[in-house]
Amino acid sequence: MLSVIILVVMASVDIAVKNYIEKNYTYTDEKKIMAGLVTVRRSSNKGAFLGLLKNCRKILKAVTGILIAVLFIIYAVSFVMKKGMGVKAGIAFILAGAVSNEYDRIKKGSVTDYFSINLPFIKHIVFNIGDFSIFAGVILLFLSDTAEQLR
Repeated sequence: MLSVIILVVMASVDIAVKNYIEKNYTYTDEKKIMAGLVTVRRSSNKGAFLGLLKNCRKILKAVTGILIAVLFIIYAVSFVMKKGMGVKAGIAFILAGAVSNEYDRIKKGSVTDYFSINLPFIKHIVFNIGDFSIFAGVILLFLSDTAEQLR
């Protein structure tokens, strides 16, 4: 049940923040927060991560939709197979990010990104909460699998 809450809350928060950014930030506005570590800005990404497939948006929507459907099936199977909370939560985090980004692609034709981390090697990459949700889910799945392998 907790993993379902994670899925719904993470997707909803990301969509809500995207809507806030779109209403309150222009593409030139920037605001530094967290002692300058993070910059909030509005960005639009017509592709996947780092603009991948931005010139093939129909293909991107289709592939992403198929991957989301497959992940939902895997998520459902994880309950039937009584997988641990780490696996279920990991999949839920991945689905939350994927669903919120796909929602943007379908509704607006691009994904709204809104913050960057001011570290030299990534300061020019703009993310959203959905992106971090996907990353957190992958890490959680990896750690859950590693823990199971060690048993």
